[in-house]
Amino acid sequence: MKIIKKIFVTIIIILICFGAASYLLLRSTKPNYSGKVSLPGLNKKVEIIIDEYGVPHIYAENSHDAYMALGYVQAQERLFQMEMIRRVTSGRLSELLGEKFLNTDKTMLTLSIREAAKKSANKFFNETSAPYKQETLAYLKGINSFIENGTLPIEFTLLNFKPELFKPVDVYTVLGYMSLSFTSALSQEPIVTRILENLGQDYLIDFGLDSISNVQHYLDTTSQTKHLGNLSSEIQKTFNTLPVPVWYGSNNWVLSGIRSKSGKVLLANDTHIRFSQPAVWYEAYIEYPGFSMAGYYLAGVPFAITGHNDRFAWGTTIFPFDNMDLYREKQNPDNPNQIWVNDHWENYNTVINKITVKGGNDVAFEIRSTRHGPILNGVYNNIAKYDEPPISMWWALNKMESAVLEGLYKINNASDMQEFEKAMEYIDLIGMNMIYGDNENNIALWAAGKIPIRPEHVNSKIILDGASGNDEILGYYSFDKNPRIINPEDGFITTSNDEHERVDGILYPGYYSPGIRANRIKRLINSRDKWDIEGLSSIQLDNTSEKDTMLAALILSEANTKKVSSIGPTYALAINQLHSWDGKTDVNSIGATIFSNLVYFIMYNTLGDELNEQDFNSFINSFLVRSRMSALFSNENSIWFDNKTTLNTKELRSDIFTLSLEETISSLSAQLGDDVSTWKWGKVHTLTHIHPIGYEEPLDRIFNIGPFAKSGGNDVIDKEGYRYNKAGVYPVVDGPAMRLLIDFADTDHAWSIIPTGQSGNVMSQHYSDQAHMFNNGKYRIINTNKNELNNERVLILEP
Repeated sequence: MKIIKKIFVTIIIILICFGAASYLLLRSTKPNYSGKVSLPGLNKKVEIIIDEYGVPHIYAENSHDAYMALGYVQAQERLFQMEMIRRVTSGRLSELLGEKFLNTDKTMLTLSIREAAKKSANKFFNETSAPYKQETLAYLKGINSFIENGTLPIEFTLLNFKPELFKPVDVYTVLGYMSLSFTSALSQEPIVTRILENLGQDYLIDFGLDSISNVQHYLDTTSQTKHLGNLSSEIQKTFNTLPVPVWYGSNNWVLSGIRSKSGKVLLANDTHIRFSQPAVWYEAYIEYPGFSMAGYYLAGVPFAITGHNDRFAWGTTIFPFDNMDLYREKQNPDNPNQIWVNDHWENYNTVINKITVKGGNDVAFEIRSTRHGPILNGVYNNIAKYDEPPISMWWALNKMESAVLEGLYKINNASDMQEFEKAMEYIDLIGMNMIYGDNENNIALWAAGKIPIRPEHVNSKIILDGASGNDEILGYYSFDKNPRIINPEDGFITTSNDEHERVDGILYPGYYSPGIRANRIKRLINSRDKWDIEGLSSIQLDNTSEKDTMLAALILSEANTKKVSSIGPTYALAINQLHSWDGKTDVNSIGATIFSNLVYFIMYNTLGDELNEQDFNSFINSFLVRSRMSALFSNENSIWFDNKTTLNTKELRSDIFTLSLEETISSLSAQLGDDVSTWKWGKVHTLTHIHPIGYEEPLDRIFNIGPFAKSGGNDVIDKEGYRYNKAGVYPVVDGPAMRLLIDFADTDHAWSIIPTGQSGNVMSQHYSDQAHMFNNGKYRIINTNKNELNNERVLILEP
């Protein structure tokens, strides 16, 4: 017994020592928030006041030192995030995380984001005298100084590697990834084309695609592409498992002084991005002679994407114009290494990439390209390299060197509205709706991005003819053709990824939101004559869906509710709850739970007989379905409602609604019990902020934040997006990555919040200190008045 006791005590001591050593190791990686740090390369001393939420207020004597300091402090908080974005865009995740990310690497190498970034960096950084280049290089110098001299975050120890130094090309890869996030074509066009081929154009009418020209010619002259369903499914799967955030949408609006209580401009912005840990935005305030900016920064980009000072402010949403097309190439039957180009055969351009796989063998991966761009066949195991026909991808990113970095610099350094507008033209490959307000009571909107010109007959929502030359991009519209609004008479502007009015009769193809959020914002703004910043917060946090209440009423009016209610008390109570639902999606809402389940069953009973399981799962959460669901449900004559498997019966909309209502209540009873009062939205709609290495136990308990019961939904201003599914559990996927409110009567005290915290370092007190505030709809102040800041934590950077 004594021996066993000694062994037990020894084990306990070892575990305690191991735990203490582990804690000390973790503690040593904590960011440095005070004291002095030597930073070789600085010209002068830089003072950084770290506020109570970890936001650095950088005070420098020149721009070089300011941006070097920004790079340094951002790296100590977000270096692993910078590294993950770099690896995603470079196709190098497998090297670090193993074989499960091989498809991701193949996808990213095929998309050629890093190759495009190299072209931009080579062009614009061949000569480096321009101020934006000098500031970018200073920023990178700050990041690299931390890599070389700082204590790396614990993730690098766990994965046993040290990051390479950062270069200008890495900045452009982040911007390229942003551009990729802003397009839906890659996952949408294959499934839409598959429906067109298998079912015919009539099945696309309810999804706004009733104007595809020459459809019969298209169907007569092309063979069916059996692998399109696989392509759409695999692309969605790849993007859903990326360890870095993906953009989904946003809201912004600006009110002139005639609509505010203060008589000054009010501006609001909340960008919708997939939730992750750390949060996507890093906040910082920078001040040096002649410049000040409180901004939201991406990991690896030196200039604010959204920001403000005492002169002007701007907010950003996605302008989702279509700058990507897929083409169906014609392969030579006698030589699979050739495709048809107008009137002759041409060889593919080929490049062999080596993918290093941690714990496995290197993989040689061949990328074939045509005049349009890379071939997607062969990227995934279930789409063979020589499957017919080859599908190629034309993407503006790969067709030009991007000036967007210079554009961001010019935006940050604008002195007035005219300079700000000139800067918009440089935002070429990223579609952005920039709203603007200033201290002279100007408000404006510019939709920035280089918009392709297509032949009139082309509908870019389907895969195009790549052989004949008839469907080629013809060029780009000049920036003066981009949508814009300046100082409108009604005193406000709002965008929520919805479609702009035509410019000179031109309608730009894109993946626009149906206007549900935008219309709700407009109605709320017009419900009062004057607004203040507190009132605008109530709009940002509004979680009522007018669309869903109308659809619920339509469903209940068409369904045989008497029949369903007669099944039992639970059914009757559930129907009563849906009848009385006001469209609110707060955590205690019962109607929101029933309605979301009901949507799934209606979609399954409507679309499931025409689509196989893979195609259905790809299509139900596609942009088209989410944006056109109301049109489908409202069309009682839709061809989709008839079940193709019941040959002697024609199902009506009312049949589908009745069946789906019954199945919904049955499913919820099995999932949540028969007590309808417990079917609360917060039980099934939850938010967890997942760290890239938090997908495995026990690391999830260390690095992830949550879960939280979450209000909000897909079609409300407080968008907390989820995906429809049979299980009836709706983890929040995307939502506000920040909330910003500014009143030009007091620009020193704007309101802000981000979902978790400033730091990506798990040992920092700012890793999750905003999480509960965010979840409860609270804000914190961005204080840009140095005299009011608490000087308890001051970090001095010295040459």
